[in-house]
Amino acid sequence: MTKKSFWKKAGSFIAGIILWLLKGLWHILGVMAGAVWNFLAGVAGKAASSAAKKTETRKADYSPLAEVKAFDGSPDAFEQWLYSSKSTVGLILGARGSGKSGLGLKLLENWASKGRRVFAMGFENAGLPAWIENVKSPEDVPNGSVLLADEGGISFSSRESMSDANRLLSKLLFIARHKDISILFISQNSANIEVNTIRQADYLLLKRPSLLQKDFERGKIRDVYGDVADDFKKLGGDRGLVYVYSDSFRGFASNALPSFWSERASKAFGRAKLK
Repeated sequence: MTKKSFWKKAGSFIAGIILWLLKGLWHILGVMAGAVWNFLAGVAGKAASSAAKKTETRKADYSPLAEVKAFDGSPDAFEQWLYSSKSTVGLILGARGSGKSGLGLKLLENWASKGRRVFAMGFENAGLPAWIENVKSPEDVPNGSVLLADEGGISFSSRESMSDANRLLSKLLFIARHKDISILFISQNSANIEVNTIRQADYLLLKRPSLLQKDFERGKIRDVYGDVADDFKKLGGDRGLVYVYSDSFRGFASNALPSFWSERASKAFGRAKLK
């Protein structure tokens, strides 16, 4: 009995030592794992911070419109008026994939390069640089700024009291008049926009139309498209081609893409739906 009791106690003692060693080893492994995790997290944090700084410090690059064919005035005169005016209203119209968003974002970049604070509405998934601020509502845009709004990237809902593009644009125009904001609105077709709203536009930027687009445009815009239909066909090989209709310039120009342009930006509205 005495021998059994001794070996039983000895076994318990040895088991306790082994358990203590295992717990110590587990604790050491936990400390090491935590140290490795903190190191990796620090490296990732520094990388993210560095990337953020690069995005923050990347400056807006100015690229003027290049004249292609002038009927009256010049692109230089148009841009001088555009970027120096306190408040303007412009419309970009054109077929899907014609480069409307690229043109709008390039003009926004040009504004930013001249010191204007710029905002975008409907571009949440476009991978924009930090100096273009995304907003959900026109009321979020401060006085004296520039707002680019893309109908294709905005979900209209009763909650926003904007059931269609016309109501949204009317709201934008109201905000612009009271806050010295320049508005540039992108739409595929002016048929969605009430004619009195179109009359308030200071300039039109027309990209290549779709096959039947001009037949369904508002009367005046249909006439403008009709007047330059042959020119669009002759000059259509230029992807940046845009017809500028304004007091300071009427003619064709070509726009460069934004310096930050990417496949992500061009596909940003592929799944957008109007609710």
